[in-house]
Amino acid sequence: MNKIVMTLLLIVGLLTSIVPNAKAAGAFADNAFNSVWNRTDAAVAAGKSSRSWLWGPQPNSAGLVEDYQQSPNSRRLVQYFDKARMEINNPNANRNELWFVTNGLLPIELMTGKMQIGDAQYEDRKPANIPAVGDPDNTFPTYADLAKVFTREGAGDRVGNPVTGFFNPDGKISGYDPYRNDPATFVALVENKQGVPSAFVKFMDEQSGSLGRLFVFGAPVSGAYWVKAKVGGVERSVMVQIFERRILTYTPTNDAAFRVESGNVGQHYYRWRYGR
Repeated sequence: MNKIVMTLLLIVGLLTSIVPNAKAAGAFADNAFNSVWNRTDAAVAAGKSSRSWLWGPQPNSAGLVEDYQQSPNSRRLVQYFDKARMEINNPNANRNELWFVTNGLLPIELMTGKMQIGDAQYEDRKPANIPAVGDPDNTFPTYADLAKVFTREGAGDRVGNPVTGFFNPDGKISGYDPYRNDPATFVALVENKQGVPSAFVKFMDEQSGSLGRLFVFGAPVSGAYWVKAKVGGVERSVMVQIFERRILTYTPTNDAAFRVESGNVGQHYYRWRYGR
């Protein structure tokens, strides 16, 4: 066996030891990930539901081992999907508990540039200059842009009020009235000092099912705002709101089943973290 072949075999062996039980993208790295996915997206994959994906049709990555200070050996198993990332922080915990698998706070990391590597440990990076809404070639809003409304208390966020704030590229909020009579834009609840429109509350309640809204989406960390973004190559009005674990959009000109969608945060985060 020549030296080149021996070297390649050694590299493959090292990579395999870094990611135990890793499987190719498209395969679940742990049965617990599969179980969580089955509780929501299995019906979509089987054609029994016409709603949009909550995680995505399948994992986008193999199982990866990433730094996390409170996990055994400071490492944890994660796997990326279109819409999110699943994580196992403690493989020795009760596998039957809901929070055995967690759902990363990816939007916050992308906006702040603080990559979380522990309960209170972070690695400083730059906020993601990646479009958060609509087509991949949009220039606004990026996650870095959305940082301007992160934790900003919504103006006039009261139950029953319509969402009429327009988020401009310069960071200013102006008025926007074309959809003020659309019931889907009326604030249905105020949580974490942020008004959440009925379109998003309904979507979260229906999509999260037995997993619960907090597990899948987390609390809102911005108000809801209108932006202009290309969707399918056409500039449209899109209402967007940031939650701890997801970004939701409402595009009133979409077909009814796809007016509310969960953004591709998992894709975007993977690109930000790994550069591809």
